[in-house]
This record gives sequence, C-alpha cells and structure tokens, in this order.
Amino acid sequence: MSGAVLSLLTRGNIGLALGILLVLALRRPVRRAFGPLAAYSLWLAVPLCTVASLLPAHPPAEAIAPVVSLVATAARRAGPVVREARSLSEVLVALWAIGVVGAAALFVFRQLRFVRALGRLAPSPTDPALWLGQHTGAGPLLLGALRPRIVAPADFEARFQGPARDLVLAHERVHLARGDAAINALVVALRCLAWFNPLVHLAARRLRIDQEIACDAAVVERHPKACRLYAETLLGTSLTPFAAPFGCHWPAVGVHPLKERLMMLNTASTTPHRKALGVALVGLIGLAAASAVWAANPPDAPRRVMPIWIQKPGGEDMARYYPPEAIKAGVNSATAVMDCRVAASGRLQDCVVRKEDPAQYGFGEAMLKLSRHFQMAPEDRDGQPTVGGVVTIPVMFFNAAS
Repeated sequence: MSGAVLSLLTRGNIGLALGILLVLALRRPVRRAFGPLAAYSLWLAVPLCTVASLLPAHPPAEAIAPVVSLVATAARRAGPVVREARSLSEVLVALWAIGVVGAAALFVFRQLRFVRALGRLAPSPTDPALWLGQHTGAGPLLLGALRPRIVAPADFEARFQGPARDLVLAHERVHLARGDAAINALVVALRCLAWFNPLVHLAARRLRIDQEIACDAAVVERHPKACRLYAETLLGTSLTPFAAPFGCHWPAVGVHPLKERLMMLNTASTTPHRKALGVALVGLIGLAAASAVWAANPPDAPRRVMPIWIQKPGGEDMARYYPPEAIKAGVNSATAVMDCRVAASGRLQDCVVRKEDPAQYGFGEAMLKLSRHFQMAPEDRDGQPTVGGVVTIPVMFFNAAS
C-alpha cells in the first residue's frame, strides 16, 4: 500500500508542477491580452493537470511475482515468512504523512493567531453584514472558509467614508460572490499535501495576487468613474504583517503585489468580447494541458513484487498429490510450472500449467491441486498490493519413498 501511495504522490506532483509552470509562464501575457479574470481562471489548469497525471493512460499492467521454487521432499515444510524490516517506501510515506500533519497544524496556528489578533468580533451598527474587530489599521478582509464573513477594523467607519467605503466593501463582496475564500482553503489543503514542493507555495502566492487583481478589475468595471479613488484608497490602506490562511485580504500582503494591482488599474479595460474570448481560450489551454499530461503518462511496466508467503505446501502435501501413475511407472522425479493469479484473500486462482516434464503422468494436475495450499500476504515486502498479481511457480517432484 505504501508503494502505491508513493507512486501516486510522485505522479501527482509531476502533473502539479507542470500545471504550475504553465500558469506562471502565461498568467501575465494572458492578463495583458484578455484581462485579469482570464489570468485568474488560468489557475484551473493546475488541478486539471494534477488529476490527469493520476489517471491511467493505459491498461494497468499485471504485477508479476518472482519465481517461487519448491522442492518436494518429505522432510521439507514451508512455514510463514516473517516480515522483519520496513521498506523504504513505508519510511517515505510516513515522513510525508508527518509533514502533512505538521503543515496543517502550522496553518491552523496561523489562522488562530490572526483571529486572536482581531479581538472580539461584533456586527457593525450601520451594516449587519459587516463585522467589526477590536484591532485597528489593517483590513477589511474576508475571514473564514466554509462560512466566510466580511471583517473590518474598529476604525473602519472613520477611515473609510462615502464612496471609498462602498468601493472597499464592493471588493470584499466580489470575493464572497466568487467563492474565493473556499478556493484559498483548497489551496491551503494542497499546500499541506504537497508541503515538500516549493512550486506549490510559490503558486499559492501568485494565485492570491491574480485573485486580488481580478477582484479589483470587477469593482472598477462596475464603478468606472471611481478608478482614481479606488487607487488612492488602496494606497492609503495599511499593509498587514501577515495573512490569514483562510480568507481574502484588502490589500494583499506586501508592497510588490500592491504595485502590481495599481499598474492594472492604469491599463485600458478589456472589451466584453475579448474577455469572453480569453475565458474560452483559458479553458482550451487547461484542457489541452491536462490531455497532454494524461497522454504522457508512461505505460505501467509489469510490476515486480516480493511476496510474503503465509502458507506453502509441505512435504506431506507433495507426497499426497504425487501421481499414482508415475509411482507405478517408476518415475521418481519430475518438474512442473504453473502461472496463477493472486486473489484478494491471497489465495491463488485461475492457475494454468505451463510445463510438466514428463508430461504423461499427471504432474500438471498434481500441480493444480498443490495451488490450494499457497497463500500470499495482502502486501509484498515493498508495501505493494499483491491482489491481481501473477505468480509463476515451478515445483520439483521427488518420490521420497523410492
């Protein structure tokens, strides 16, 4: 099982990295040509490429166990094989799981620290949909993931008045309507699962910038005459020292994102026709990228497994199934080879005799009877599932009574 998890992590992160690199290369050209919404929508290519990398592009290959040799003597009896050491895949998966839990705990700690810094929240006396904290300076912001709400500083009513107040709240309402808080929460979950991938953390910061710019563009389009006031309001807003993982901020943390947002406000607005064309083009780019990642998935090579045998036939079983015809004919040794598929219980099924020498005394039939006495553990020594695998078993028969 651990080997399968490690394989999924590897493939998923390759698709994830390819999607992120594509978006990082195209986000600014797409924004200039088709507007901020198209650049923000371009991030959909990342989950599409990730999912595509996990889908099998070819029929799954069979798992082939190494040859298991048995010598049929009355004195030999196979017992259970004890698994002694953990495989490398188990260690890596355990380290990954520890990292996931640690990353999740860190994000939760940051969220709690941020919420604690806001102080007690209370509804605004002038707007019940707006919540006021006891802090001053930074904000407002959209706080939370499942049920986000607009939170403003205690001095919000004094700092933002008239049209400026309406513009700031319009910005947060666009976030709320688009479900940006839920998107940011999904990004946090992805950062936890891929905590070891630096591209994921870089992409999370760039996505938030594109998110804010797309939100700015939506507000300015609805209030085209207030573009200058909107820019002045952004410049007059205090920057937060750190951001809450679950939520959307006004403005984005840092000076550079703020400059990028102000530059967008100075560019010419995109026509509705071009915006629609941009969104359609972005959708095609995402589907094409996901299709390319899916098609590039290599065919699964036959998987070699190292089985853990819980049960094997012993000397008594071999003697019981030794063909009577061979005993009468004085045949004291023979070989037979069979292929079997491993069932969910670890038992062998659909067994087929590939070879028996000599062929006329029934050693193949004896081999099929012996298959009932084999049982494999659900996982091999590398943690890979054994169900559905194919095992090749040669057996040497000896007549111990001779």
